[in-house]
Amino acid sequence: MFQNLQHHPSITQAEYRALPAISNTDLSNLAAELLGQPRFFNQDALTFGSYFHSAILEPDQYRQAGELLPLGKQELQYQQAGQLAAAIRRQRYPRHVIYSSRGQAEQTFTATHEPTGLLVKVRPDLLIDSSKKLRRTVVDFKTTSCRDLAQFLQTVEKYSYDQQGAFYADVLGAQRVVLIAVQKRAPKGQEPAVWVHELTPAQLQQGRKKYGKLLRCYAQQPAEALRGTRATILFTLAHGL
Repeated sequence: MFQNLQHHPSITQAEYRALPAISNTDLSNLAAELLGQPRFFNQDALTFGSYFHSAILEPDQYRQAGELLPLGKQELQYQQAGQLAAAIRRQRYPRHVIYSSRGQAEQTFTATHEPTGLLVKVRPDLLIDSSKKLRRTVVDFKTTSCRDLAQFLQTVEKYSYDQQGAFYADVLGAQRVVLIAVQKRAPKGQEPAVWVHELTPAQLQQGRKKYGKLLRCYAQQPAEALRGTRATILFTLAHGL
């Protein structure tokens, strides 16, 4: 389904966003637009996400960011991101994958979607190959406001983590997608809960249908095609077809 996978090892997060290729975020923005629920740029969320992921996967960059940190809201975001990253590292399995010698953190890849000819891009949090390179795993770190694992699992479809996981897996030729989620706000007096969930075959298939439909929509002429396929896409996203 995807071909010509290319690794771009020296690209920064900012350079990744500037690449003229379609990301999972682009697909999610398109889905929201078609559903009449446009998404708006949130600088606070972007800043917090950057602190959170660097605290987990690029601690040197996290420390450097702290040295240049302005006082105020960003200082609180920085501290919370570090605390949540520490909670994740205290758990055995997350700690194991974070420090895996075979893991590649925050690396950019591009590929061509064969059915449409579109250039796509992905930047997984962590990509791990087995020792004999027979199995590839995508690891994605999430923060969540959910009170328990059952509630978090409901967000897999709600926030299209299934779409993101399937998209990344298929572009990269990965067999597994693992979500590692940490509570933003733990119950009083407790540590933030950390949950590990591997996307099931059914969830990956559901996500594959989502991103496939959206890529086909992208490939058509923007205005006329989007209007002409709106009803079909709405039905597809609502019913998981």
